[in-house]
Amino acid sequence: MAIKEILLLHHSHLDVGYTHSQPILWELQHEYIDQVLDWLEQTEGLPEGARPKWTCEVTEPLYRWLAQSFPRDIERFVGLCKKERIGISALRWHTTTLANRAGLRRLLDGKRELEKILGFKITTACQHDVNGVPWPLADVLLDNDVDFFVMGINSHLGRAVKPRPGMFLWEAPSGRKLRVWNGNHYTMFDQLLTAWDDSVDRMAEGWKKYEQHLESIGYPFDFFYLTSTCSPVMWDNAPNNPFLPDLVERWNKAGRGPMVRYATLGDLRARASSIPDSELPILRGDWTDFWSFGGGSSPISTARNQQAKPLIEAAEEVFSVAVARQVSLVERAKEKIDLYDEHTFGYYDSDHANPQAQTTEILKKALAHEGHELAAFALMSGLERLAKNPVADRGIKGVLLCNPGPQPITVFPELPATWFTENAATERTYRASRMFYDGRPWGKNFPGNAARQFGAVELPPYSWKSIPFGDLPRVSLSPSVRHEMKVLRIERREANFAPVANFERRVGLIESPFHEIHYDPDSGRIISLIDRVSRREVLMPNMGGIDFFGFVRERTNSLVEDRRYAYYQRDLNREKMDESCWQDWTPVYEQATRVTRCSVSETPHRIILTREFEAPGMIHLAQRITLSGHDPAIGLEVEMELLPNPSPQAIYFAFPLRLKAEWQAAYDTAGTVVRVDDDQLPGACRNWASSETFAAMWDDQSGVALFSSESPTVQFGDFHFGRPLDRLPRPSNPMLLAWPVNNYWDTNTPRIQGGRIQLRYGFVTFGIADLAKLQMEAAKFRQPSLIWPITTGGRGSENGCLH
Repeated sequence: MAIKEILLLHHSHLDVGYTHSQPILWELQHEYIDQVLDWLEQTEGLPEGARPKWTCEVTEPLYRWLAQSFPRDIERFVGLCKKERIGISALRWHTTTLANRAGLRRLLDGKRELEKILGFKITTACQHDVNGVPWPLADVLLDNDVDFFVMGINSHLGRAVKPRPGMFLWEAPSGRKLRVWNGNHYTMFDQLLTAWDDSVDRMAEGWKKYEQHLESIGYPFDFFYLTSTCSPVMWDNAPNNPFLPDLVERWNKAGRGPMVRYATLGDLRARASSIPDSELPILRGDWTDFWSFGGGSSPISTARNQQAKPLIEAAEEVFSVAVARQVSLVERAKEKIDLYDEHTFGYYDSDHANPQAQTTEILKKALAHEGHELAAFALMSGLERLAKNPVADRGIKGVLLCNPGPQPITVFPELPATWFTENAATERTYRASRMFYDGRPWGKNFPGNAARQFGAVELPPYSWKSIPFGDLPRVSLSPSVRHEMKVLRIERREANFAPVANFERRVGLIESPFHEIHYDPDSGRIISLIDRVSRREVLMPNMGGIDFFGFVRERTNSLVEDRRYAYYQRDLNREKMDESCWQDWTPVYEQATRVTRCSVSETPHRIILTREFEAPGMIHLAQRITLSGHDPAIGLEVEMELLPNPSPQAIYFAFPLRLKAEWQAAYDTAGTVVRVDDDQLPGACRNWASSETFAAMWDDQSGVALFSSESPTVQFGDFHFGRPLDRLPRPSNPMLLAWPVNNYWDTNTPRIQGGRIQLRYGFVTFGIADLAKLQMEAAKFRQPSLIWPITTGGRGSENGCLH
């Protein structure tokens, strides 16, 4: 179909920290709106089409501008909006798959107030650059009266969903339909038509070539949509381009191609509305993001950010019995973690020696850590008030146990041994001295601080109990968990099965009501994992030497190509035509080389296998595998530190599984369960996924799930970093891969992952897959442990509800 009109959207693409440090970026964005007001007023007399329009592609810069601008300038802004010279997109910024459902909702915060200021509804939204968004965003947009969504992904290290360019109805998890314009990457007016040459002839050459491409793919509409920034000088975080209207005016007068008309997203929505729903395909599923692996470039901060989210949820539950002063703390915490979820990780030149890269990376990571600390302080303040502790007191007499979640839980309190020393009852204690929170099972150190253990305390949903020390149930040894060493006699035979020699082999057995683990104490290897309920072996042994929770380092082969070109050779000319730049590559896979410690520690309710290894690329690597007498989830904890190395590499922890071919897989995102392939858009990422709480694999008889809320990126089946998959291969005996660390991005993300990384996973086995139950159990695993001291002047023996 012949194109009659090109709609040109002019905007500044927001990358918070990519071109300038974050503080400077916000100041520049403020200046851009000031400049736009003057520019639009000065160009009022230009002819229709060439008369420029401006679109605020996200609202956060606008909110900040409104808060700091004079009333007369706000009136000018509103007036230009009413003249349809300025358009507004509804979302605060471009998000990532780290966002949970609450975070997605907060992307629309302020929309109602903004609509009151403007005097009209904002019914459009866009996400530029990012390769995908969580599926529930479709419902969130519809809930907020946004019925038109524009995606303009960057195919660098990714791939576009089809049809592109095109339009479809996106079926949300609720079943409702959201109209989506699946457009070209931003700046494509500049790139495809070489608008930066300021030449009608060059523009005509570019359009003729791209028009042929549109014909070849069967583009069905008589209008087209492209965007412009200030490329090639400024692709991102750009001001308005005052040189462009003259080119548009000359183009339109020359008649060398379709009429170009400046447009907003509202104009695009109006033009697209002429196409009835009945002519559009309906696509259902998650827009799974290729770029989600970028979170592994900052594993410590990503984990801290993910930990902050359940702290916020818990703090808000505790508020119902506390006072509202903590609300501002939580709102500040939300702001920090939401900005960490924004799609920019760092500077465009991510060389670790670049001072600007150092600055932007530090400021980005600080969002996660500050957000966590604000959330923790708000929660601790609520627990302090709930415990009724005086600000200053002497001694600790009991403990407050709190369940902020919707499911009943059983708590086995482990309290610091220092609370029970001879002088503890008279030692001074202050509110400030109690304000430390670390919800990890091992406390502030690995593998754990000395603690006094107690028996089971049952907590109903949304409840709390204050218990004096003397009333805590005493701990008793659980016969349901045990550890023993066995000596096996192994007979070695020749190829003709004639016996040659016998030798003995020590094997350790750890047993709980749910699982049996057999391990080799000399190598630290897990030999077998048996689901005791089904009496099935879970693991497929000898998968290239990889055992349960096995360390694998993936890196480029320095004898072939040690740079990031090994797997992706960027070519802008190919990318703008959606042609793949991925390379076939042969990574090197390395495992741990030697166990330096393999030991077992026993407590009344659990048994812990500790393994420490020497491994390539690592300064330190230690793991703890915990079987519990009351919890079917196997606890997995890792502490590791990488040697500083800017060369491309990734760290995995592998689980070789005994599953039949054509197994299935699923993960959850922003509260919604996604079945791999079945619940994913065509062209969305199959190679890996970011799970909010769990990732599962199963066949018709059994399955496993990994609880992975702190380090969300996983791969199903095998190592898949490379060319995009159309469908996930499903051979027998696959692997489930936790993927906590990588530095594969060639821009934007840190190349060196420094510091001690501590991560916690859970591993469960099951028979018939019940994904709703798995999601519920994963949410409970993610829930923070709320155990708080009660001082001498605090509550007595009481219990209550949070609601």
